[in-house]
Amino acid sequence: MDLALIALSARPLAASAARAGFAALSLDLFADLDTCSQAARCVKVHKKNGFAFDPDDLIQALSSLAPAGLPVVFGGGLEHDPALMMRIAKRNPILGNTPETIRILKDPLALSGICTHFGIPFPPVSMEAPKPETFAGHKVVEKVVGGAGGTHIRRRAADDLSPPAPDHFLQAEVVGDPYSLLLLSNGTSALVVGASRQWRADDEAHPFRYGGAVGPVTLPAAFADAMREAATRLCIACGLVGLISLDYIVTKDGWFLVEVNPRLSAMLDIFDVDPMPPLMGLHIAACGGRMPDGLPTPSEIHAAGILYAPFDVVIPPAIWPDHVADRPAAGATLPKGAPICTVKTSAHSVEAAMAALDEHMAALKQHLGLVPATAVSP
Repeated sequence: MDLALIALSARPLAASAARAGFAALSLDLFADLDTCSQAARCVKVHKKNGFAFDPDDLIQALSSLAPAGLPVVFGGGLEHDPALMMRIAKRNPILGNTPETIRILKDPLALSGICTHFGIPFPPVSMEAPKPETFAGHKVVEKVVGGAGGTHIRRRAADDLSPPAPDHFLQAEVVGDPYSLLLLSNGTSALVVGASRQWRADDEAHPFRYGGAVGPVTLPAAFADAMREAATRLCIACGLVGLISLDYIVTKDGWFLVEVNPRLSAMLDIFDVDPMPPLMGLHIAACGGRMPDGLPTPSEIHAAGILYAPFDVVIPPAIWPDHVADRPAAGATLPKGAPICTVKTSAHSVEAAMAALDEHMAALKQHLGLVPATAVSP
């Protein structure tokens, strides 16, 4: 075993590790069919409080299956729990940013201060009851500190002047187009890997739920240089290592940094493709200080969208198409709102990739019985 992978969904990490030739132990909440096929060992960890790790079960699984000293790579799902990351780091070294670094960057007040220092536009935030002068007429959203995937974000009623819940914070809502920028950093230098455009798969209960991404895309020309420079300066100033993604909202008049993800992310689905070298290998090398002179650009545009359960779903026996990832086993029961799978497409343009994604999504929904079958004329 070369390394352990820990994420709510470790499939993108396992695929990248396999592509790089690593034998990996995968620990996540799903143990999907393709995750298990790509990892040397695949373990499903118990859930707690919805879609979060049971910390004790995760530590037990890691202690039982991974020898002390086996390196660990984090994906999404632990940023809200620095204490859990510290428990892991005491036994298994982290290939990536330290739990303390992640804690600081996920602290909204700390990140706001860093952005202010470097002149990076960042929406106003508060850990207290909202004040008119703080949000200046903006709509306000409430988020979980360290939350991921957008399911934790709620829009506040205009007359709600109560303080945020414990471990939550308030942020001014910025309306615009969401982009994400992927960088590789060794702590002293940073290289832009590429940009993607994101979208939401919202419903009544989850108005900001992550829907997917397409890329590589070109950042809006008026702001591209400033966005890339801000990302590079922040990575170097904070001594970040490995693969980092930064989320932006671009309006017609400007742009805002809204989140820093100092670990591997869903951007692997877009950029861990030929002719790009395996990103897991680049991540590990950068954590050791080694950076490439440059990187190629994917030869096609790639899109990856998440299909969520519109109601409680039992997965039927099926032969999954090649363009489907995160494949649950037949008979798996998924509650309403849970992610079912990821649908991936590629094409020579953003428009063609998105059209193919919509087509594949519609066909998969019918196959799984999520929508009525299309009537056929006699």
